[in-house]
Amino acid sequence: MYDTKNTGDVLISLARTMGGSIAESFAWNSFEACLKSTFKDKWRKLDKEGFWFNPQKDITTCPDLDFSKLLNINLDNTQPQGSKSKFPLILIPKESIRISSGYIADPPFAVKSIPDTVLKNNDQVIEINPETAKKYGLKNTKYATLTTPLGEIKVKIHVYNGIMEGVVAMSKGLGHIGYDKFISGKGENFNQLIGPVEDPDSGFDVAWGIRAKLTRA
Repeated sequence: MYDTKNTGDVLISLARTMGGSIAESFAWNSFEACLKSTFKDKWRKLDKEGFWFNPQKDITTCPDLDFSKLLNINLDNTQPQGSKSKFPLILIPKESIRISSGYIADPPFAVKSIPDTVLKNNDQVIEINPETAKKYGLKNTKYATLTTPLGEIKVKIHVYNGIMEGVVAMSKGLGHIGYDKFISGKGENFNQLIGPVEDPDSGFDVAWGIRAKLTRA
């Protein structure tokens, strides 16, 4: 334990071991020597203050800088799915260290550690702000119907001050239909409620959530 080495030093050591032109390309004695050689006069400021910037290229002085225009991105096409008038809330995924959000499910002992504010018996619990709950007539620990453009599920309400108004948070990694009695049928599958919003230029998914609505069940 603690007998470690910087990744840069590991790469330099590997290059020396391989020899030839590869070793010649990594001629530094250490990663720090590599940084000093590479950054030259900038290294002193980096070493002392932890950062360096080029004052001749300070983008904060440009008042009209709009990356969406520079990249020719239509922001109307990168909004969460759903009509704001029909689905006034935003549903977002919530990660938990106690829940595996991949295709491999939690072991039984981990499921037992999930708090009632995430999973109550077999019921999926969602988080909403007290003001959001008040606005839609929802009560703590009571049932509600959560609807998105792609699906609808029954959930229990957890009123929580740590989430902003107009947002619904739901944990990922539940709702499995396979495995065993400790895993199957616990909660709901978040992925059934959300879909991708593709950036027309890069093809990447640019939406973190989806529009939703909550009604008393």
